[in-house]
Amino acid sequence: MGGRGRRGLHWSLIGIALFILLAIATPFLVPISGFIPELERIASEKLGQPVSIDELRLHPLPTPRMVANGIAVGRKMDLTIGELEIVPDVTSFVSGARSIRLIQAERVYVRESALAIPKGMPKSQGGEPIFVRRLVLKEVNLQHSKLRVPQFDADVALGEGFSLERALLETRDGSMKLELDASKAFTFTAKQWILPAGAPLKFDALAVQGTLKGEQLDLTKIEGLLYGGKIAGTARASWTKQWQVTGNAKLAGVDLVPVQQAFGKPAKLSGRLKADAAFSSRAKAANQLGNALMLDGPFEVEGGAYQGVDLSKAGDITGKPAAGDATSFEELRGLLQMRGKQVKINRLCVRSPKVVAGGNVEIAPDQKLSGKLDISVAKTGGFVGVPVSLGGTTSDPSVTPTRGYVIGAVIGTVLLPGIGTSIGSSIGSRIEGTSDCK
Repeated sequence: MGGRGRRGLHWSLIGIALFILLAIATPFLVPISGFIPELERIASEKLGQPVSIDELRLHPLPTPRMVANGIAVGRKMDLTIGELEIVPDVTSFVSGARSIRLIQAERVYVRESALAIPKGMPKSQGGEPIFVRRLVLKEVNLQHSKLRVPQFDADVALGEGFSLERALLETRDGSMKLELDASKAFTFTAKQWILPAGAPLKFDALAVQGTLKGEQLDLTKIEGLLYGGKIAGTARASWTKQWQVTGNAKLAGVDLVPVQQAFGKPAKLSGRLKADAAFSSRAKAANQLGNALMLDGPFEVEGGAYQGVDLSKAGDITGKPAAGDATSFEELRGLLQMRGKQVKINRLCVRSPKVVAGGNVEIAPDQKLSGKLDISVAKTGGFVGVPVSLGGTTSDPSVTPTRGYVIGAVIGTVLLPGIGTSIGSSIGSRIEGTSDCK
């Protein structure tokens, strides 16, 4: 056979091979819409929710797989998936336990109502289980009334019996990353990250190490930077018969103004906070833990001011609060005690060149203030003691001279008009008893 004949045979064989390949591949590349109704029926029975699928295809390369587009679950499209790809382990369907190499979902939108779907799923009717080795979620959007979660990706590797081998969850904006291994040890890192629940506190950086085993979460190391200061601590949470949380936290140099703003409250108190607190809570449900919180520990605020009250005017029994009143201080310290929404501050001490004040303060759940302070106000003859009662609310506080102080001031004025008021005020302070703010 001549060279031209051999070349003709060569190209003929290539053409035949391509024709056979296309003949085999064509059924996998065209829509197989005839299977959609049956798949929708099976999925709806398994989930206990209506399921719809817009398009279904089979792809042979790089390995056989099924691709579905436009999936919606729930009567109100509680869960939607732009594209779902399922890659089976072909050999496992010939012999051994059946398994899926990969389930990958892209453009996933989850409404809050979708989280209740697992509770309403019918009980399994048995049959041969199919194991999933890897689950990948991309571009996940979670819509929740109480959680603020940026769009994220997740990659989970599973072993026999759906045991976890590793997991990675990372927000697409790079603000947060969570890694979990087979031993249930995990690391959590974040930067420029806002708490997803509760007050939207923003961390410049946060690193957490811990373990998640059964129904117990141990955070063995917590370190973070927020509002110009630092936080460090440990915590433990368990949820067997009821929810329990315990731990401790240390704060140093945290700017209080943005913290109050994050809680949606006016920034009445400024300065840098230092604190060392232990906390615990116990409740039947996780959303009740905040109302049962118990927290105790000393605190100190340096170089700030409290807006709304000028304690240096406390000796003026006829004076009224004025706009812009404030008490500047070099130091404010005390012992904080929280029981749910009830707050007590014992051994309170406020120091500045003009005022030294000490006493106890209580904040009721409705934010009403009560308590007493013994205030020493700088006068020309030294410091004059002024005992006062606290009133009003945290957003609109007030101080009122106590009855003993008023009596002393009146006595001093009657006995020594002009200079007797201050002397009488000191007498009044001794009648009420003074605080040892040391």
